[in-house]
Amino acid sequence: MRSLLALALVALTGCTVVNTTSVPSDRSGGEVFVTAGDIPEPYESLGMVQATRSGVLLFGFVDVVGTDLDAGFKDVLIPQVREMGGDGAINVRFRQTQYLPVTKVFGAIFFFIPLPSSVTVTAEVVKLQRRAER
Repeated sequence: MRSLLALALVALTGCTVVNTTSVPSDRSGGEVFVTAGDIPEPYESLGMVQATRSGVLLFGFVDVVGTDLDAGFKDVLIPQVREMGGDGAINVRFRQTQYLPVTKVFGAIFFFIPLPSSVTVTAEVVKLQRRAER
């Protein structure tokens, strides 16, 4: 019985969470591009931007506001890049609140205690220096 309980605790705390999002990375045209590194084309730096979205997880799993990576990029970062007149964001770094599955289970059991959650994305906004077409 003890070994079964110990195994269950290890299984609940030993999980890995992988969050992904899909953002445009093509620098050839109309959409704002996003990349984690530098780019080989000439560009003008328009400055740094830090986009943060904060909220809570209800019942340990329900993200009311949208504090995942997808919302951090598409709903917060990309509109700020457009507002600054940029073509894209380079050297992007991000941080998202993560909870162990056991913490989320306790959040579901003790539903009256919401878990704070946030996503922060930092990047350099750039304007590409395109050559005039002949």
